[in-house]
Order: sequence, then C-alpha cells, then structure tokens
Amino acid sequence: MKNYIILLLTILLFTSCQEDITSNLKQIEANLKTDNSSVSEFILKNDTIIKGKLGTQIFIPKDLFANYTNRKITFELKEYFSKEDIILNGLSTITDKDELLESSGMIYINFTEEGKQLTIKEGKRYKAQLPHKILANSNLYSNANDSIFKWKFMEPILRRKDTTISDVVKNYKFGIKTGVNGKGGFFRDVVLTETNTIAKIQKEDSLKIIKLKKRKTTEQKITATDMAEFEFEDVVYDEYAAIKNDTTLSEEQKLSIINQKEIQRNDFHSKSYEVDTFTSSKLGWINCDKLLNIEKQVTLNLTIKNHEKITNLSLYYIYKDYKTFLKESYITKPTINSLFTISGRTKVVVVSNANDTYLYDVFYVNNDSKTNFEINLKETSLENLKKTLITP
Repeated sequence: MKNYIILLLTILLFTSCQEDITSNLKQIEANLKTDNSSVSEFILKNDTIIKGKLGTQIFIPKDLFANYTNRKITFELKEYFSKEDIILNGLSTITDKDELLESSGMIYINFTEEGKQLTIKEGKRYKAQLPHKILANSNLYSNANDSIFKWKFMEPILRRKDTTISDVVKNYKFGIKTGVNGKGGFFRDVVLTETNTIAKIQKEDSLKIIKLKKRKTTEQKITATDMAEFEFEDVVYDEYAAIKNDTTLSEEQKLSIINQKEIQRNDFHSKSYEVDTFTSSKLGWINCDKLLNIEKQVTLNLTIKNHEKITNLSLYYIYKDYKTFLKESYITKPTINSLFTISGRTKVVVVSNANDTYLYDVFYVNNDSKTNFEINLKETSLENLKKTLITP
C-alpha cells in the first residue's frame, strides 16, 4: 500500500510538472500571437457570402449543413497569409508524413449553431476565395486540430482566372452604348480557362448580336416590363446626377470628384485579376502548400549552457528563402538532439522563460554549417523576441 501511494504521488508530481511546462510554453505562444480572426452571426435562409478582415470570401449554400435547425449560426474565420503571421502563431508547415511544406496561406473555418457543431451535408461543399495568389503547384492540406500542426493532404487546388468584361449582348438589347474605355452599361464576371478565352466569349457574343439584329425587324421593341427577366446592375451614365446637382460644391470640385470616380471605375473594369478559389467539405484548418525540396537531414546537437535556470524551451526553425516554419518544444536537459531538415539557410531561435522573463538565443544552419551549438539564453523583451522571429 505504501509503495502504491508513493507511485501515485510520483505520477501526480510528474503530471503537475508537465502541466507547468506546457503552461509556460503556451503563455509565451499566446503573447506572440496575432489576431487575424473574425466572427459573424447570421441565420442561413439564402445562399450567403461572408468576407473576412483580410479579404477571404466564403460562399455558403443555403442547404450546406446536415444538422442545421434554422437558428443563429456563429461563423469563425482565421486568415494567415504572411510568413510573420505563420511564425508568430506557431503554424508549423509539415505534413503527417514529415514532409516540409512551403505555405502560401492558411485559413481556419468553423460553423456552430448556438454552441452545437454544424456538420456539412454529404455531397455539399462551400467555396472559399482567397485574396492572394497561390504559389504554382500548390495543393490543399487540412488539419482539424487547433494546436498541433501536421497537415494531411486534401486535394490539388483549383486555379482559375476571373475578369470583368462588358456585357455587349445585354447592352445591345437595351440600346445602351459603352465608351471606348468601357464606361457605361452592364458588365459581367467571367471565368477564364484554357478553353474559355476572351476571344471565344467575344466570338459567341458577336454571333448572338447578329441573330438579334436579324430578329429586330420582326420583334417589338423591348419594354420596361420585358426587362424583368434580366439581372439589372447600376449603370454609369446617371451615377453622377447627385454630384452635379449638389449646390454645396463648386464646378471645379464636381469635376474633380467625377474624374476620380471615372478613373476608379475604368481601372476596375479594364483590369484582369487572379483569384484563388477552392471548394471543400472540410472544416478546421486548411493550408495551401507545395512540397519543399530537401537538401539533407542532420542531427543538431545543442548544449544548453544555463539549463538549470529553465524547465522548458521551444525551437523555432525559420527557413529564410521560403514561407516554411517548424516549431518543436522540449523539457530542458543539459543537451538536446534535434533531427533537422536542411533546405537553404535557416534561422533557429531558442525560446524559453524564467521568473516571467523572456529568454532567447539564435543561430543559423545551412548545408555547410556545423551541427554542434552551445545555447546561451539571454534576457529579452517580448517586442524584441517578435522582431527576432520575423526578421530574416
């Protein structure tokens, strides 16, 4: 019985120490984090689009969820696109097969209904449109865990190019003339692919115009009631009536405002832009990545000079030429051996704390460097630690 009690006390003491170690590391990590999260609440009656603070748009079909009961939905979105955000939030870029990844952006998506986790109906998917270009040959990886990041391959990413062009057929039907710069009239969004080119769209529109002209002599002019079948948008030619009639503005001010609006509108409608989209039935973390080329693997041998002052430490591996980052945590010992994958020059930042003081050291590794390092942890501030982590 006595031995059993001793064993139990030993286990409890060990567990307590582990919790303290974890707590210490989590406190450092919490202070480093950036907040790129947004929360929206809505009742899903129709197809819905929600935009995050950094520009991500999520398209939600009205019949997306299997267990939705028409009450208020809480939608959580996190957006991390910069290398700095990935590092400071501890989002390691490694697969469940220990392959290194180069990330072009990560998002976290989740839906709950008054505290209940919503699940996506079989065969249904939401669409996500990201605000930044995805690296060539990127794929999608997922992770349902919010703290330990080892990414699981999902699927190749769908790349597409969208542009806005003048809707010449609709403009012809309603007798609207557009200027040489695309001013006035109706516009439409089109998806460009290898087969669906602007030349192909223009050719199809021309054929439609010819058919309309042939029928025009036998058809009545389209009336206002006939226009109900078309989707209407704001047009340019009457956009500036309120400005022109504003008696508080001088003629020079009116002209300046109108010119500026014309420049903005022309730029929007004349510019093609790439967007990155994908559809998915996965919730949780989603990462857009490609595999990183590996030079070799080595074992780093770290001698912790002042190890007796600390109980735990984290190693931040920051790959200089890539948006690639790894983080490992250890219970402190006099020496630590870490298996390390080399791909270009990498900065390694050792982080710990003692008595509410931040401690750190830095060294660099590449294909030709040594593998034995003496770690001498020094006091620093939180701001300097952040700067050390995100500066090349």
